[in-house]
Amino acid sequence: MVSVIIPCHNNRGEVGHAVTSVLKQTYDKIEVIVVDNGSSEPLTLSEAYLSDPRVRVLTFKEPLGAAGARNEGVKAAKGRYVAFLDADDYWEADKLSHQMKALKRCAEKKTEPVLCFTARRLYRSGGGRIKKGKVIHCDSVVDYKKLLKSNQISCSSVVMKKKFAVRCPFPEQADIHEDYAVWLKLLSAGGFAIGIDRPLLNYRVSPKSRSGNKLRSARMTYNVYRFIGLGVVESMGHMVTYMIEGIRKYL
Repeated sequence: MVSVIIPCHNNRGEVGHAVTSVLKQTYDKIEVIVVDNGSSEPLTLSEAYLSDPRVRVLTFKEPLGAAGARNEGVKAAKGRYVAFLDADDYWEADKLSHQMKALKRCAEKKTEPVLCFTARRLYRSGGGRIKKGKVIHCDSVVDYKKLLKSNQISCSSVVMKKKFAVRCPFPEQADIHEDYAVWLKLLSAGGFAIGIDRPLLNYRVSPKSRSGNKLRSARMTYNVYRFIGLGVVESMGHMVTYMIEGIRKYL
């Protein structure tokens, strides 16, 4: 089973779309864990969701942040696999099916990727597409060295075994790309990730979001390199490469 973890903080108008996209998956061995953390108003899901035995809501009065909410979701997960989905993103109906088939093929070859991720299609809040729904493509295999140059792995596209998520929880500190830090930590031990170059994730970009604010995002990326133990000079060198790759990605 795949436990899909959806952190939610004041996303009442968006989380329903995310939950629906999970429940409509052609791969049906799923549970949905919505982690409502510190919302100013209580989360209300439709009766259809609340009556669905596959859906659970965890409510925390204090804000946990995205990292803390994901970590709580992992603790509560019943599935052998976990997947992550931000409340303002949504999936194509065959996303999990493609990923579970890819992971099964790896198992048959007696290989074990740390995680499986996909390409993504960008769009802005309110439905305005970026460059007519620009697709950010991905490589079929990503190792530590490649990931240092560019973070191809969108958290909302990831499926991984729960044991890996437990082994390396998301760092709950401010001003860091917590998901990027986790992927690097996991791959630094010699692991690898597999990518499916199909836009199975629809990824929302807002000018107010961390990814939409380029200066803040650059600072957070630098903090990731420092978090994983790189020195100042080495971190700055990787930052230059990362920014160049980022410009290429969005051209």
